[in-house]
Amino acid sequence: ILHLPLESKSGKAAEPNTITCDMADKEVMVLLERDVESIPGIAGISNHQGSKATEDKRLMTLILKDCKKRKLFFIDSLTTSDSACLDIAKSIGLKCGVRDVFLDLTDQTDAKNFETYIKQQIRELAETALVNKTAIGIGHAKSATLKVIKESIPELEKQGIEIAPIQDLVR
Repeated sequence: ILHLPLESKSGKAAEPNTITCDMADKEVMVLLERDVESIPGIAGISNHQGSKATEDKRLMTLILKDCKKRKLFFIDSLTTSDSACLDIAKSIGLKCGVRDVFLDLTDQTDAKNFETYIKQQIRELAETALVNKTAIGIGHAKSATLKVIKESIPELEKQGIEIAPIQDLVR
């Protein structure tokens, strides 16, 4: 999955080549093409940050239509409650999912507390999955996150929760 850098409302910590709302369509498409082509075997795209961009209907229609053309799904990290992504995806027939829980967005300087935080987030994700029959958690490839997920699998399985590929959860 391409974790596509999109403009946030804060403007802080923008990645190089972040797609912004003031870019012309052609500029957006050049960056998107480059990013998609940089990941062999790509199946989908999610937004990195993007609280401003995902509210921008013009920009997200452009990006999501390109996803559909490429037969990619989109996962909305839901960095804003006013995201237009799901509505646009539905209107164009694009497979889309929405994040239910962020697993590891907190201070990482204290490893023990960071792992405790991730465990709590996994419990919240499990509760969501049990109520809604599915849930999407987003985490990063951090050693603590991966460790806690691996350690949590037996307990999740005891609860009847199956960890599924994201492709199986998009609609």
